[in-house]
Amino acid sequence: MLSSKILGVSTAHISVAGAVVCIILFTLQRFLTVRWKGRERKPSIAISKEKEKVKPDLPYLLQFPPSRRHVLATLPEFDKADVQAIAPEILKSQALPTVTTPDFDKEGFYTPTGFSTQDIKKLGRFPDYAALSGVRDPNPVPENWDITKAKFRPYRPFRWGYHQHMALMKYDPDWWVELTSSYHTIMSTRRSLLTQHGSRIFFQNPCATHACRELMEMVLSFLCKRYPMHFSFSSDQSLFHNNLLSTTTNLLQTDPLQVLFDNVPEDYAVMMRNETDGLYYLRAAIVCSSVGWYVAQHRDAPLKTIHTHVPDYESKMAFSMDRWFSKLSTEAPVSRCSWGLEDWEAFHTSPDPDASSGEWNRSAFNGREEEVTVGDIKLRCDAQTLRRLPVSGAVVFNFKAIFWDLDELRNERFVPQLLAKMLKEGKRDLIGYKCEEHVRQVAMRALGAWAEEQVGKGWVPREWEVGTLEESPFFPGWEGKWRLFDF
Repeated sequence: MLSSKILGVSTAHISVAGAVVCIILFTLQRFLTVRWKGRERKPSIAISKEKEKVKPDLPYLLQFPPSRRHVLATLPEFDKADVQAIAPEILKSQALPTVTTPDFDKEGFYTPTGFSTQDIKKLGRFPDYAALSGVRDPNPVPENWDITKAKFRPYRPFRWGYHQHMALMKYDPDWWVELTSSYHTIMSTRRSLLTQHGSRIFFQNPCATHACRELMEMVLSFLCKRYPMHFSFSSDQSLFHNNLLSTTTNLLQTDPLQVLFDNVPEDYAVMMRNETDGLYYLRAAIVCSSVGWYVAQHRDAPLKTIHTHVPDYESKMAFSMDRWFSKLSTEAPVSRCSWGLEDWEAFHTSPDPDASSGEWNRSAFNGREEEVTVGDIKLRCDAQTLRRLPVSGAVVFNFKAIFWDLDELRNERFVPQLLAKMLKEGKRDLIGYKCEEHVRQVAMRALGAWAEEQVGKGWVPREWEVGTLEESPFFPGWEGKWRLFDF
């Protein structure tokens, strides 16, 4: 070991020098740690200047959904075409606008899923949406299926312990549009509502034209494949034949959203990504089945604003919903189902246009609430699907309101006890959102009595710990009950 004397340096000098070096190294290490914190797993490709410019309050500006543009290579018209994925920076800088009218004749502009204006032109009308979306076509209904006997599946989307969340379920491609014996009645009701309410329940922004056409083509294709005995196209797909209504629609001359309204008994809301903040805004809608609101109130509003009336949405769901929307892939649609109790079949009820703020009565027994009986109470379920359209990148809600008499639950195993517990012990503001107090009281008494009946009959173990059913959103034995009517 060399001594300090041999080196001609005293031990004291070494100590001082060492201390100085340690201070310099420590300071440098702290500087690098602060400067590069969180970048230890630096990607092999340099971070783009564009990403460095993203503001903290705009976290979704460069967040785009997964693209299936590569599927174009499997289509004959795109043979040998360049179908590589488009970089997020280009999708941002060359985005088709949603705050102004897009010009599809201009080349080099892109949808959020990475399809260019040139791609859209080349795809033309009615491309292979199963390939583009990654979602298979539906199976046709059985040959002995009879729409005059068909009933909705008995949704019972009750969950315990109950708290507010999206409650997403697996999507079944056979059930995107569900037709039943109520088809003509619902279509007639919707036509009357449009005559009465007009743009309050039906609107479309110019930026949504392509998304609405894509949606129309996908829905009509579904109908023709799922219900071939009732719907068909002409050979060139310019005409759509509806045998249930004995109508033929010229698809080249009719607005796409109007085509849907004239043929499909379901509601649609089209959310589109805003190029200035990456959030999703309502740009087109047909919504007839609203309770307490009408869809035009939310025209051009972002997702968060639309749901301000929903309990706990801001505190528990807003962030995750925005993030989920930004990442939703076209091949992963989802289903969900919400519920409420009403003292009448409240298909559409909302404040009058001239009404003062909050001036609206939900109950059909306003001022006579004590007269409500269990026979008046309806279970309303809103069965919904959410899916991203593959080419436009729009996210579409479609939903339908379905009603059952409350006493239908009497012979459904476990259901009365589960719903009674929710009404009795659920978070008060959430339950108040789902039914008014006089309805809750009447329903609880009836459900409690039915629950005791089921225990007495041995249908439900007395020691059963109430919880969400494995069959949710249905119940044990639901298929047997449903099939008694569906064929």
